[in-house]
Amino acid sequence: MRFRWVSVLSVLALAGFCLAQTEEACVASPAATVSHGDHVIAKTVLFTGDFGKMTAHVFLPDTTQPVPGIAFSQSAIQYSDSQTDLLPFARALARAGAASIMIDGTIDWHTPNNDSKRPWAQVRCAFRWLIANTNVDLESLAMGGPILLPEEYVPVCPPKIQKPCYEPGVWVNYGFDDPDAVRATKLMKTPQTQLQITPLVTGTFHLKDVQLQWLAEIVAPPTVAQR
Repeated sequence: MRFRWVSVLSVLALAGFCLAQTEEACVASPAATVSHGDHVIAKTVLFTGDFGKMTAHVFLPDTTQPVPGIAFSQSAIQYSDSQTDLLPFARALARAGAASIMIDGTIDWHTPNNDSKRPWAQVRCAFRWLIANTNVDLESLAMGGPILLPEEYVPVCPPKIQKPCYEPGVWVNYGFDDPDAVRATKLMKTPQTQLQITPLVTGTFHLKDVQLQWLAEIVAPPTVAQR
């Protein structure tokens, strides 16, 4: 796999990496709608696979037009002195015009590390659900958070798909221990600093600007969600 930096902060361009790989067992329960307001539809979905079970939160712009799609590997960051809920970040991007799916889980960031990488099979499971169940623009895909990518992959695409592969265009790169990712992880700590990261998504996909008050809103997860 080859990576090309497009920002010194927190976005990676992916060259030659495909979402469509060898099939793994991944079954989704029917999505449950949690809320509908501010032109955003919020849902939850439970996945079961070789990895066990995982819950994910989905935030969809209330539109019939194709929108960019983003898969996030975790829903919170535990710092040495506080914990940051990332659900408002995903919801704010939906208000700006991007659909996202955010897997429940916490990045342990007491000190910079590479220990919170979520296996790619789990992220891919969520990503494929987002693509299959929402009106996502396959030319405008991204992913975010620490992800453990496989050393080798086989680009086998699903049937009836004309496009050879689903290729994420950018990677919102936080939760790693390299200098740029460490800086981005620090910026994810507060709404005020998260605002500096959002243009890397909204600018790339030509969306509306995220407003600070969107990031400061409390997004209460449903009781069935498991962190």
